[in-house]
Amino acid sequence: MDTLTQALLGGAVGFVVAGKTSPRKAVLWGAAIAILPDLDVFIPYDNDLAATTNHRSWSHSWLIQSLLAPLLAWLLYRFDKTVQFKQWWLLVWFALITHSGLDALTVYGTQLFWPFMPSPYSGGSVFIIDLFYTLPLLLGFIAIVLRPNTLTSQLTIKTGLTLSCIYLAWGLLAQNWVADNAKRDLAAQHIKTEKILVTATPFNTLLWRILVVDDDVYYEGFRSVFDGSGPITFTQYKRNSPELINALQDSDTLQRLSWFSNGFYSVSQLDNSIIATDLRMGLEPIYFFRYHIAQSEHHQINAIAPMRIRSEQHAKQGITWTWQRIWDPTAQFEPLQ
Repeated sequence: MDTLTQALLGGAVGFVVAGKTSPRKAVLWGAAIAILPDLDVFIPYDNDLAATTNHRSWSHSWLIQSLLAPLLAWLLYRFDKTVQFKQWWLLVWFALITHSGLDALTVYGTQLFWPFMPSPYSGGSVFIIDLFYTLPLLLGFIAIVLRPNTLTSQLTIKTGLTLSCIYLAWGLLAQNWVADNAKRDLAAQHIKTEKILVTATPFNTLLWRILVVDDDVYYEGFRSVFDGSGPITFTQYKRNSPELINALQDSDTLQRLSWFSNGFYSVSQLDNSIIATDLRMGLEPIYFFRYHIAQSEHHQINAIAPMRIRSEQHAKQGITWTWQRIWDPTAQFEPLQ
């Protein structure tokens, strides 16, 4: 999730742990500790793909966080003994692990058990920015900072945390409901499925994107909770060229992307450029993470350091279409060039 939301969640967790001792101090320290994992974005890496796939790795590992929590708690206790060491320890630990747990519910991918290396956890049940989740936490945070000792403020932050948790639960339930619908409709339409992924679309949990990958093709479909009982329409796209895959079978870059995306990627050729795309984040034809990974020259494929290709020019159109599609199943996304 975005850094502001993570800080607000950390503040709410801090209040639960140490709010009786010092409400304002608890939320402020909880917020500060909760943003620490995201400081890994400032670490330089050799190339764009390395930067993408190493974000949310060691700094988001529950194992590393559990080891660091008592050390950070000891430092804070040395600084301020008005809060007990045990409270500092719990505050730090919960602020860190809830950060990673929330990130794991998004589709990006979080390495919860680094240095062990299964594919990152990418739940997809909530988008990385969602005001419906953030706003209740924000109201509670502001209330405690401004008037920390009033019953109204304490009720506001408790209610905000409860509502935000209910919203996450709703997202998981809606995601499972859409997944069941998608599997039913895929079977009815005789579409072969190797992998299926259901993710929340930007800023909401009302419209869901369904991504299905097979060997050489992938399918994209959408389901709104207001669509009714009609079948989901899936559109087929070319995924991989066998020739390109054979030429890149020993590519460390492609293997890394396959691991990071859990197999939800495509490879294509644009003029002489070989492009690898993480299909999980975005919608056809707009994807947030596309990489120029190789160059075709004189009938040979030559690997290069992966460089990210930006696609922000269609972001506003995509957001507008998302809002239209929530209410209208006939809405078509046709980005202007």
